[in-house]
Formats: sequence, structure tokens, C-alpha cells
Amino acid sequence: MLESGVAPNEVTFLSALSACSHEGLFVEGQELFRNMVQCYGLKPMIEHYGCVVDLLGRAGLLEEAKILIKQMPMSPDVAIWRSFLCACLIHGELDLAEMAGEKLMKLEPDDDGVYALVSHMYCNSSRHEDGLKIRKKMRNKKIRKRPGCSWIEVNGSVHEFLAVDRSYVAATNIYRILQCVNEPNREFLWLELE
Repeated sequence: MLESGVAPNEVTFLSALSACSHEGLFVEGQELFRNMVQCYGLKPMIEHYGCVVDLLGRAGLLEEAKILIKQMPMSPDVAIWRSFLCACLIHGELDLAEMAGEKLMKLEPDDDGVYALVSHMYCNSSRHEDGLKIRKKMRNKKIRKRPGCSWIEVNGSVHEFLAVDRSYVAATNIYRILQCVNEPNREFLWLELE
């Protein structure tokens, strides 16, 4: 873009920052963020900050991510706190994860996924009492964990699957195929999903 005389805009930087985050290009991402402001005079939006928080989180630089979140000119949104929470969990930073979980539960008090993440965090850290408190809080608020869901389109028809749900029309055939796949000595059967 620069060689052809086209100046990058906010969307260009958002795409580049996202790519840096997913590729683990920490130094390049930091430089892009600085250049966005200093060289091009662009004002970062919350999405730009979200990319940099994600970039720092993936690099394990959680204190730096926390400082950036505090210095943002706008209030951090759910996406930023969720990204930070996941990075804390991956890197085993329970204190920071706990703080992020509390922020998320305030922002999304009815989101079952937030409660499940926080509960798992405690249980994985052998803080089972705290995990049970979160589950109890979910029960008191009548929040239920939604089952995982997948779907696939076959011949123009969308098929939806819920975790542990065997009510789907072709469930019997699907489980027979999975049984064949899981047992290497069995002959594989091709069945139609009708």
C-alpha cells in the first residue's frame, strides 16, 4: 500500500494487528500500534486495543496487557476481558484471571460461558470450593450451561448437533460410524445421513 501511495487507515491497521497477534509477531505488532498513532495520526479504537491485548496475552506479557487495559481511553469491553482471561488461564496466572473473571461477570452477568470459564479455572487450580461457589451462583441466578453445538450443510440441508444429544435423526448412524473409526480392526461402513 505504501509503495503505491495509499495510506493505511484504521481497518488496515486492525487487519495487520490481528494478523500479528495470530502469528505471534509481538515486536511487529507493537511497532504497528505505535506507528498507527505517531506516524499516521490515527486514533485507536477499542478493536485495536483488543488486538494488542490479545497480542500481549499470547506472548505471556500479562502485566503489560493489564497496564494497557488500565490506560485505554475507553472502558474495556467483554472481548478484551475475555481475551485477557483466556491468556491468564493459558499462562497459569490465577490472580489476574480471577480479576478478569470478576470484570466479565459484572459486564455479562447472565453469560453461562463466563461462569463456566471461571469455575473451571478454580477447579483446575485445586480451588474446588471457589469453583463450587461459582456453580452455586449460577444455580441461584438460574443460569444453565448451554451444550456445545455444531452444524454442517449436506446437500443444501443444514444439520445441527448438540453435545450429548442423541435425538438427531441420524444419530444412530453417526455413532456407528464413530465406533468404526475408534476401533481400527472393524470394517468401516458408509452410511447416509438421511
